[in-house]
Amino acid sequence: MRIIFIEPGASPNPVGGTKVVYEYANRLTARGHAVTVLHPVAVFPPKNLFDRFRRWSRFQRWRISGRWRPDSWMSVSSSVRMVWVPGLEARHVPPGDAVLAATWRTAEHVAALPPASGRKFYLIQLWETGTGPDERVVGAWKLPLTKIVIARRYLEIAHRLGETAVYVPNGLDTVTFGIDTPPEARDPARIAMLYHRAVYKGSADGLAALRLARTERPDLTADLYGVPPAPPDLPDWISYHRRVLGADLRRLLNRACIFVSPSRNEGWGLPPCEAQLCGCVLAITDNDGHREFAVDGETALLSPIGDPAALAANIVRLIDDAGLRRRLTAAGLEKLGHFDWERSCDALEAELKGDTTPRLPSMGRSSAFP
Repeated sequence: MRIIFIEPGASPNPVGGTKVVYEYANRLTARGHAVTVLHPVAVFPPKNLFDRFRRWSRFQRWRISGRWRPDSWMSVSSSVRMVWVPGLEARHVPPGDAVLAATWRTAEHVAALPPASGRKFYLIQLWETGTGPDERVVGAWKLPLTKIVIARRYLEIAHRLGETAVYVPNGLDTVTFGIDTPPEARDPARIAMLYHRAVYKGSADGLAALRLARTERPDLTADLYGVPPAPPDLPDWISYHRRVLGADLRRLLNRACIFVSPSRNEGWGLPPCEAQLCGCVLAITDNDGHREFAVDGETALLSPIGDPAALAANIVRLIDDAGLRRRLTAAGLEKLGHFDWERSCDALEAELKGDTTPRLPSMGRSSAFP
């Protein structure tokens, strides 16, 4: 098959949803499909002549420099056709058998493509309200595209909107992430957390929770990691690691005992999964994406969104209770074992080929997952 993924822009920095697209591109290519990933310099039409010139200039500069590519943070097979395009007009999209939008912004373009582009899909990885006008975000769910969702919560949203959807959860990278240092050999008061500037990631809540927890456990230390520069005024008991990836990230997570995710909205939550694969126990917020793999008191400790005090209480509880840490970590690893990339790729491939297994009424289906 000729399969086309359409990203919303360049990929110089790690993004969870983009990582999922590249993972599928690698695996589908390995199965013999011809996969193209399009990266537009901009999704929406230019506002004026100056905007048109600015975009064209960036397109040319980044085309020459290769800055738009993800080479520094993820390995994409040389067999995957990676393309940098000026826009998403039909003339920039090659003919194919299946074309997948990766966000609501690209879903609008995919819906308008001619039949030669192939069967049309929308890979939904996040409830994207707040990233654009709500009426357009919600409207993308109603476009004539086959919806593929990564979390069960999105099946419910599709049902509420009168749409059907297919559930294909993410797989997890058990090669890059794993346990090298036994959890019981780690400092129980050492924390790891992803830092992100986007408000919905809740990093300010996470930092507040760490400070609160340290008032009860003065031995608490933390390793933050992320793409942007370090947040200002970090205390000396918090270290910041910029653009730590692959084996380096694995080492960082294998030093930590507890992973904190204060996010307010997640489509899934890959960083907590990666941390738990490395043996961390999870103190995370109770959002839809986290619920896909985390059960409060069984595989993680969950706290209300936007409540640093409750998150801090869970951090202190985990530091103090070795038995609880062992139980949650073991159950969490067992739960994560169900999220296998080969199984997910099987399900996605079947959808792209046009599997006609009957759908559940007004809801969706998933023949491959319980």
